[in-house]
Amino acid sequence: MGTTMYRQGSNLVLVACLCLHLAACGAMAETSAQISQQALVTQIESGAAPFILDVRTAEEYAAGHIPGAINIHFQELGDRLDELPDEPIVVYCERGVRANIAEQTLREAGVDSVLHLEGDMSLWRKNNLPLEREGVLPESLSESSPESERPLSSVTDSAELAAAQAAKSLEQRWIVSATEAKQLIDQGATLLDTRKLALTRLQNAVYADWKQFSPGDAVLAGKLLDQDAALTQRLQSLGISQHTPVVVFADPPGGWGEDGRIVWMLRTLGHSQVVLVDGGFKALVDAGVPVRQGNGAAEPGDFVVERNTTWEIQRDQLKAQLGEKNFVVIDTREAREYAGKTPYGEQRGGHVPGAINLYFKEFMGQDGRLLPANEIRSKLLTAGITPETQVVVYCTGGIRSGWLAAVLVSLGYSVKNYAGSMWEWSAAPAKDYPLEML
Repeated sequence: MGTTMYRQGSNLVLVACLCLHLAACGAMAETSAQISQQALVTQIESGAAPFILDVRTAEEYAAGHIPGAINIHFQELGDRLDELPDEPIVVYCERGVRANIAEQTLREAGVDSVLHLEGDMSLWRKNNLPLEREGVLPESLSESSPESERPLSSVTDSAELAAAQAAKSLEQRWIVSATEAKQLIDQGATLLDTRKLALTRLQNAVYADWKQFSPGDAVLAGKLLDQDAALTQRLQSLGISQHTPVVVFADPPGGWGEDGRIVWMLRTLGHSQVVLVDGGFKALVDAGVPVRQGNGAAEPGDFVVERNTTWEIQRDQLKAQLGEKNFVVIDTREAREYAGKTPYGEQRGGHVPGAINLYFKEFMGQDGRLLPANEIRSKLLTAGITPETQVVVYCTGGIRSGWLAAVLVSLGYSVKNYAGSMWEWSAAPAKDYPLEML
């Protein structure tokens, strides 16, 4: 792995304030007590709701919050502890990162009865549960609604509820352990192997090459095909179905992040239950997934592309946002590439103006497993990246950056992958799309 170069941004004051919280945040998240969305709904409906603490910004709170919630921004919490009651507290944010920090702050202040809302606001919203807005009364939690829109509280069949909760859980998580992956595989998940040269495959695994879904043109090779019909046909041929989870794996120590690229791609094309396996092939074998020789074939799936631009950014969008406040661009390539070397066909060397260099393999150990969450968050914080930062990642063709995008999304960060990356940027006129050199 290359030497990682860091640039300190304008967030250094924030870094100093949050450092102690984030150092323990990841470890705490592993063991924090949670309350399910169903349990909180039941308590609210019965009139026995706990103290609900929304630690997002005032603007996010005003746009919609859980009925009865009180808003104290996570950075202000330490100075406003006297406003909290001596009773159990349920804390949430948008995706969990800020709530983890708030939970740690509360525990350090001696507040022991703290529960983190499972899935936070993003899952609450996806479950179509009611929101309270300033000056607007919330709809009834128990109001009847169409089958496709009903909240979890109206799902009475336990098997249906378990399936719904499992699906919602996968919507929030882009990375799973090998043990969790095996459970999904045993339940019929589609299994994609992104290793090109492999004599041994996992049973029922189908080989998936990211290049199948990108243009053949050298300049545009990192981008996704524009033709949705072609993408739909190719994905269906791999056995991808609309409502069946997809498990993707690679060889992390020796790979380029191909598993993360495929996960990012499928999420961007509209599949909501796609995950990569932490530790890849070896971890799955160790977990007991059976192996076989040769490549497998898949029964055609029924997935239809319906694009989601949440995690994608185009070249001109990126150019327009360069230099904006709280906007950070990460170059996920090796240090030599960041400095100006062009080993993979880039037409010009250097990096996008203002980009920082965080090589993607710095986020995994030598065994290919992810670093602990607290270490990743600390590394990001050192680079001036907080949960409120808008992050854009890129590499040569959106592969390594696609992997890091999957990691950051799983940790609750707001991130977009520039899939065109250096192949596209470096081919554009230098006066319009400059590069910086070390």
